[in-house]
Amino acid sequence: MTSMPLEGRTGSSAESETQLAGRQLEVLRTTYPAWEIQVRTDEPGATRWTAVLRRPITAQMAAAGLRRRICGPDAITLAGALAHQVSLLHNRRSGRWPD
Repeated sequence: MTSMPLEGRTGSSAESETQLAGRQLEVLRTTYPAWEIQVRTDEPGATRWTAVLRRPITAQMAAAGLRRRICGPDAITLAGALAHQVSLLHNRRSGRWPD
Protein backbone atom coordinates (compact mmCIF):
# COMPACT_ATOMS: atom_id res chain seq x y z
CA MET A 1 0.00 0.00 0.00
CA THR A 2 1.44 3.37 -0.94
CA SER A 3 0.62 6.58 0.80
CA MET A 4 -0.28 9.64 -1.17
CA PRO A 5 1.41 12.93 -0.38
CA LEU A 6 -0.69 15.60 1.24
CA GLU A 7 -0.72 18.50 -1.15
CA GLY A 8 -0.38 21.97 0.26
CA ARG A 9 0.75 20.68 3.64
CA THR A 10 3.35 22.84 5.29
CA GLY A 11 4.71 23.15 8.79
CA SER A 12 5.60 20.62 11.41
CA SER A 13 3.54 17.80 12.81
CA ALA A 14 3.11 19.75 16.06
CA GLU A 15 1.69 22.71 14.12
CA SER A 16 -0.73 20.41 12.31
CA GLU A 17 -1.85 18.86 15.58
CA THR A 18 -2.39 22.32 17.09
CA GLN A 19 -4.48 23.38 14.10
CA LEU A 20 -6.50 20.17 14.27
CA ALA A 21 -7.12 20.64 18.00
CA GLY A 22 -8.27 24.20 17.34
CA ARG A 23 -10.75 23.04 14.71
CA GLN A 24 -11.99 20.23 16.96
CA LEU A 25 -12.45 22.68 19.84
CA GLU A 26 -14.43 25.03 17.62
CA VAL A 27 -16.68 22.20 16.42
CA LEU A 28 -17.32 20.94 19.96
CA ARG A 29 -18.13 24.44 21.23
CA THR A 30 -20.53 25.00 18.33
CA THR A 31 -22.18 21.60 18.71
CA TYR A 32 -22.51 21.75 22.51
CA PRO A 33 -23.14 25.41 23.46
CA ALA A 34 -24.53 24.46 26.89
CA TRP A 35 -21.04 23.31 27.88
CA GLU A 36 -17.88 25.32 28.55
CA ILE A 37 -15.27 23.32 26.64
CA GLN A 38 -11.51 23.73 27.10
CA VAL A 39 -8.39 21.92 25.95
CA ARG A 40 -5.14 22.10 27.87
CA THR A 41 -1.72 20.64 27.22
CA ASP A 42 0.27 20.32 30.42
CA GLU A 43 3.34 18.79 28.81
CA PRO A 44 4.11 17.22 25.44
CA GLY A 45 1.71 14.36 24.89
CA ALA A 46 -0.42 15.18 27.97
CA THR A 47 -3.54 16.87 26.64
CA ARG A 48 -6.77 17.11 28.63
CA TRP A 49 -10.13 18.02 27.14
CA THR A 50 -12.79 19.18 29.61
CA ALA A 51 -16.41 20.26 29.44
CA VAL A 52 -18.36 21.89 32.26
CA LEU A 53 -22.13 22.24 32.05
CA ARG A 54 -23.05 25.92 32.19
CA ARG A 55 -26.06 25.34 34.43
CA PRO A 56 -26.31 23.65 37.81
CA ILE A 57 -27.64 20.13 37.95
CA THR A 58 -30.22 18.86 40.38
CA ALA A 59 -29.95 15.76 42.54
CA GLN A 60 -32.43 14.10 40.16
CA MET A 61 -30.20 14.85 37.17
CA ALA A 62 -27.13 13.53 38.97
CA ALA A 63 -29.01 10.36 39.93
CA ALA A 64 -29.85 9.85 36.25
CA GLY A 65 -26.13 9.96 35.41
CA LEU A 66 -25.71 13.57 34.33
CA ARG A 67 -22.33 15.00 35.30
CA ARG A 68 -21.51 18.68 35.64
CA ARG A 69 -17.88 18.13 34.52
CA ILE A 70 -16.51 15.56 32.11
CA CYS A 71 -12.96 15.02 30.85
CA GLY A 72 -11.27 13.08 28.10
CA PRO A 73 -7.81 12.56 26.65
CA ASP A 74 -8.88 13.78 23.19
CA ALA A 75 -11.68 15.53 21.31
CA ILE A 76 -13.23 12.31 20.02
CA THR A 77 -13.54 10.81 23.50
CA LEU A 78 -14.99 14.04 24.86
CA ALA A 79 -17.44 14.28 21.95
CA GLY A 80 -18.74 10.78 22.72
CA ALA A 81 -19.15 11.61 26.40
CA LEU A 82 -20.93 14.87 25.56
CA ALA A 83 -23.29 13.08 23.18
CA HIS A 84 -24.16 10.66 25.98
CA GLN A 85 -24.74 13.50 28.46
CA VAL A 86 -26.95 15.36 25.99
CA SER A 87 -28.98 12.20 25.39
CA LEU A 88 -29.52 11.92 29.15
CA LEU A 89 -30.76 15.51 29.24
CA HIS A 90 -33.08 15.09 26.27
CA ASN A 91 -34.44 11.72 27.41
CA ARG A 92 -35.30 13.14 30.81
CA ARG A 93 -36.99 16.26 29.45
CA SER A 94 -40.12 14.25 28.86
CA GLY A 95 -40.09 13.64 32.62
CA ARG A 96 -40.05 17.40 33.18
CA TRP A 97 -36.77 18.20 34.86
CA PRO A 98 -37.00 21.06 37.28
CA ASP A 99 -35.52 24.29 35.88
